[in-house]
Amino acid sequence: MIYAIVDLALNRLAFASGWTILWPLNGVSIAILLMRPRSDWPAILIGIGAGAGIGECMDGNSIRMELLLRPISLSEVTISALLLPHFSTLGDWLRKPHIFKRFLGALVLGPSISGVLAAIVFHVSAHQGYLSAFDDWAPSDALGIAVTMPLALSLRTPEMRDLFRPVQLLKTVSVLALAFLVAGLVFGVSRYPLLFLLYPALFLVESLLAFSGSAVAVLGVALIAVYLTDGGRGPFGVWPKDLPVSRDVAIQIYLGFQLLALFPASILLLERRRMAAELRDTNEQLMMLASLDGLTGIPNRRSLDERFAQEWGRAVRLQTPLGLVMIDIDHFKQFNDLYGHHAGDECLRAVASVLYGEVRRTHDHVARFGGEEFALLLPHTDVDGAFHMAEILRQAIVSLAIDHRGCANGVVTVSIGCAAMTPKLGDNRLSLLQVADAALYDAKRSGRNRVHIGETARQIVR
Repeated sequence: MIYAIVDLALNRLAFASGWTILWPLNGVSIAILLMRPRSDWPAILIGIGAGAGIGECMDGNSIRMELLLRPISLSEVTISALLLPHFSTLGDWLRKPHIFKRFLGALVLGPSISGVLAAIVFHVSAHQGYLSAFDDWAPSDALGIAVTMPLALSLRTPEMRDLFRPVQLLKTVSVLALAFLVAGLVFGVSRYPLLFLLYPALFLVESLLAFSGSAVAVLGVALIAVYLTDGGRGPFGVWPKDLPVSRDVAIQIYLGFQLLALFPASILLLERRRMAAELRDTNEQLMMLASLDGLTGIPNRRSLDERFAQEWGRAVRLQTPLGLVMIDIDHFKQFNDLYGHHAGDECLRAVASVLYGEVRRTHDHVARFGGEEFALLLPHTDVDGAFHMAEILRQAIVSLAIDHRGCANGVVTVSIGCAAMTPKLGDNRLSLLQVADAALYDAKRSGRNRVHIGETARQIVR
């Protein structure tokens, strides 16, 4: 029923005679087939044929004629669909091997075969010339496939939905409006030769809105061309009858060349965008890997230095405190001697996992500082907050209960030094690191498995 309504509506439009230039329905039919498994094709084709036949009969065609023409039209749809790959995603479909050749074959072979058959039917039933009947059928179907099939395939893709999201909508509408304005000038003005403007406009749409955007633009441009030309406007509107090429064929050739030139450009731009995206992803992965410690998987010293510089600058600007906690595994050399380096690596991973897991705030930053030493950067944290966090970490490591005969408690423990300050312009961030590091060594000299606060940060030692 949908096909009957659409077919009837197309035939009853104000520029219905323009459908001899471009017939859009078969391109939609091919797209539907490409999106469905071939086992569903017979039922779909029967539905399409019945709907289109009813629509044509309601428009005045005889049932006898439609019984002859519907199988011919369906043969065109089937042949063209068989030449094209199954559609899953737009990117995959456009990257199929020889897609341009297959697309070109679908535009030529299906409409040509059906055009020959239709020409025979029209010649026998209406005594219309073979060439005239072929021209009325095949070129308009081929152009319709070229215009509507890419759009129909794009309609259900994320790329098409992205074009009309609020954040992208203004750009999409502006670019499409520019393309339609150019089309109006090209096909509405006959006094000046403006045909050269169309391809740059379409290529601009492709470069800014990608394949889905250009599919919308192509349909709009084609409808503008058909409407203005059928109304006697533009370079094709007033066509001398003594020329060997008719008006319809001339505009079909012009639009066809524009679209066939745009399709490979779309594929090339799509591949370029894909490679650029892959390069960005690769660079991001490399940057991420460069900022992670290979053994423990948590951020490394380089990452800490970068974050330290950022948070120090922010603390200077906002005049907020910045805390730093330095953590060292007690008697780690003895642990390696007693249990082996493999066990030492596992111990480092376990400690790093606990430290990383205890960090709750998104802007806090824990990292492996080097060897068996770790660091925790605490923005917006004073010395009491840093001490509180350090004590939580110390107890969490003890709770791991990793056997260590070289420690007094019999398990792996850590010594921690912490400091905090509100830096001023001109202060050196290394001063905070030196205070926290000195506090760490005070904790180690005082018996290990404890937390010390740097003396210059606060004049007490715990």
